[in-house]
Amino acid sequence: MPTRRVIHRPDRVIDDTRQLLVRFGQDTDVDQALRLALIGSQLYRDVSGYAEHGAICVSAFLVESESDARGMLKDVVWAHYGLATAGVIRSAGYAVIGTDIEEDGELIPFSDRPVDVVVAAYPDGISPYADLTRSERRALRENLAGEYRRALRLFDPRRGADSEGVR
Repeated sequence: MPTRRVIHRPDRVIDDTRQLLVRFGQDTDVDQALRLALIGSQLYRDVSGYAEHGAICVSAFLVESESDARGMLKDVVWAHYGLATAGVIRSAGYAVIGTDIEEDGELIPFSDRPVDVVVAAYPDGISPYADLTRSERRALRENLAGEYRRALRLFDPRRGADSEGVR
């Protein structure tokens, strides 16, 4: 399994007019997206303010336009996407931070574009997600689902990579 690392990039300026692209797989299942965010939450310990427990994030990419977004999606497995401006995300109370993502020591493709929407700090006093029992994981997801869904809804309407819209 590849080793993944998230590197905080406070020097990446993201003004409020910048478009953010969120990619979704074959479905737009919030529960699955939250599950993946919880699994990856410990990777955000490099981000200032989240060093102790990590952060629960929505990963996104900076894009110039909808056609730029479609171009990024052309040759990947992501079937759906959503767009929002950084200003819309910030006005809802979420931080937008610049990040780099490495896999096995190499930057991923489009490495000048990763950003993350910080939905919440990983809860204090809760073991890392991988160490929780199934029932503890379910309870944690249920506790965070509303806020995570609220953040993802800022990227509506969902669009199909090959069609006009998916809600």
